[in-house]
Amino acid sequence: MAATTQRFVLLILALLIFTAALHFWRATAMLQLHAAAPSRGTVLLLEPTQPVKKLEPFDVLPDARQRLEFRMPQEGRPKVCIERTYNLSIMPGVAVIIPYLHESLELMEHTVGSLINNTDPSLLDEILLIDDGNEADHAFASILKRLHPKVKYHRNAERQGLIKAKVTGADLTKSPVIVFMEPHCIVNRFWLEPLLDRLHGAPKRIVVPVIDILPEKTPDQYVYVEGMYGGFNWDLEFNWMGTASGRNFSYYLPDPFPMPCLSGGILAMWRDWWKESGEYDDQMTEWGSEHIEMSLRTWRCGGSVEAVPCSRVGHMFRGQRPYSFHGEAAARNKKRLISVWLDTYKDKVYKAQPGLKDASDLGDISARLALRERLQCKSMDWYVKNVYPELATK
Repeated sequence: MAATTQRFVLLILALLIFTAALHFWRATAMLQLHAAAPSRGTVLLLEPTQPVKKLEPFDVLPDARQRLEFRMPQEGRPKVCIERTYNLSIMPGVAVIIPYLHESLELMEHTVGSLINNTDPSLLDEILLIDDGNEADHAFASILKRLHPKVKYHRNAERQGLIKAKVTGADLTKSPVIVFMEPHCIVNRFWLEPLLDRLHGAPKRIVVPVIDILPEKTPDQYVYVEGMYGGFNWDLEFNWMGTASGRNFSYYLPDPFPMPCLSGGILAMWRDWWKESGEYDDQMTEWGSEHIEMSLRTWRCGGSVEAVPCSRVGHMFRGQRPYSFHGEAAARNKKRLISVWLDTYKDKVYKAQPGLKDASDLGDISARLALRERLQCKSMDWYVKNVYPELATK
């Protein structure tokens, strides 16, 4: 009996020593990994103006190179990301689609300049700028058409809204991978390769970069943030809910991590899955709820959504929208989302927002219900239990 007890005590001691050693190893590894990675919210200055790569022969503006100059973020990616290499020969070409309405020309030029400079030309098929019915003083057509040979321009005669403008852009391009981007960004070094690497062999996956901050009032700064996961509450409003490491104690930077919900504006996905999975709901108008609808549809219909920390894109979060936005359009979009995807959880939404219970302006949802049936999508209950369990406590 005494011998058995002694063996048991020795076993426990051995397990404690092993656990301590494991934690020490992980802590050491994390210190090495973070040698080049600022902590959450670390502010670095943008570098001096970055000259853009030499332009190919093309009818460009005389000052096109100057217009495309931008200030590169100081290096702040994790060391592992900086050292990682990729096999470009197996990576597909991409079309970057950027709708714009009442945007700053300078911000758009910085966005395009960073895309041209920080994207391998063998991967970038085109940048399509969608003029969503801008007035003449915000269209900038004569300039944008002649910025670079890979920049294309399309004008919607009337405002379609962000959702439909993206669908239009996707229809006008042919690349195997679609990237939706916003017109007030700076893509960081090697932003695209990590995204395409995670799409390889995953035909139903959507990937997003970690979205850093370009402060609106301090344009010389670039704020590196810790990878955060997106979610929503029962009011069906997106928010950044917490960090990947806070959600999963075993998370190891810079591993990709699951995103219960897309933030909406910046993502990459296979064109085939974009088409097969139903694009966006074409009866939703302006913007709002399309990102939650796409997230629910992707997760529940056989796909997944991932954030990729080795991919970084700086985005200017603005205090005020530069265009009009109609609340009734956003409410109607939510009603369509509820009726197609929320199942038995509808009452939780109605409790948070009683006004959404009136479905008189819902419109026809038969095509979206048929899509859900055709894709054999799982229930909202499955999503809450397997993808976003935090939602059950809200």
